[in-house]
Amino acid sequence: MDHTKVKPRCPFLMPKNELTQNDFIHFCTSKLGVTPNRILKDILQWLEEDHGSGDPTLFAAMDKNQTAEFYIVAKQDFILSGLHMMQETFYQASGGTIKLYSDCNDGDFIKKGSVVLGGTGSASCILLAERVALNLCSKISGITSKTKTILQEIRKYSSNISLLETRKTTPGLRIYEKYATRIAGARNHRHGLDTGAMLKENHLRAIGSIEESLDNLSKNIPILTKIEIEVTNLTEFRAALKKGADVIMLDNFSEKDVLLAIKEKNKLNQNIKIELSGNLDEKNIEEISKLGVDFLSMGALIHKAIWVDMSLQLYLPH
Repeated sequence: MDHTKVKPRCPFLMPKNELTQNDFIHFCTSKLGVTPNRILKDILQWLEEDHGSGDPTLFAAMDKNQTAEFYIVAKQDFILSGLHMMQETFYQASGGTIKLYSDCNDGDFIKKGSVVLGGTGSASCILLAERVALNLCSKISGITSKTKTILQEIRKYSSNISLLETRKTTPGLRIYEKYATRIAGARNHRHGLDTGAMLKENHLRAIGSIEESLDNLSKNIPILTKIEIEVTNLTEFRAALKKGADVIMLDNFSEKDVLLAIKEKNKLNQNIKIELSGNLDEKNIEEISKLGVDFLSMGALIHKAIWVDMSLQLYLPH
């Protein structure tokens, strides 16, 4: 009996640079600041979630020795983030047998049609890794791309403002989402509650006094911990300014009040940094970038970012 074989000819060239485990280890320690085991734990959990009790599609008489080559191809222009997460996902799904290649780096501009990552190895292992690898890279590359676009717009009007994200992150993915903004040139705000003291509106409602709150913090926090306080009007700002803090966040201030706050701060204590937050997006970048604040914090860098589009193309050897 004749069988029709689905065997299209590959139109892509394999990237030249082979990725090694040292590349992944360097990514973990030097880019994320954690051990490889910390990241490996996440990847294995994601693979287990996707595989469940096993993929029945692979029962379709696939030869256990069938090898293939694959190419992850950009279907739009974007800024890459998460290359080595994809690398390790394929590596783990294949038991370390797959060969992986890429001529790209995180932070690179990727043009539509470009090959981001390629590899050769077990066809079934490639298919088992495909969705997990693509999901994370597509998600965090979307964050990097959005952050880069906003930062480039800010730089048209100011060379001094630092763009920050917030703690509005996806549970379990914070380390990767914050990395994605950093790769685009933004700076990180707090990684978690333990990386800075920040008095927000609800804290002040519970405690009742800006002055008392700042006094208590100054006496009790570790000496290297910075203090930030969120204020919603000029009265609160002046109380915070008088008591002193490392950063004062102006939440939903009018442009007029922002300028007045900066003027008063410069007279009393130029070392205090001013952060602007609340309803900031691409629509008002020009106006807010010209105000002279030190930091702009935007939760939208993460929670409004759109995944980029990539696909995996698999080919059997001829």
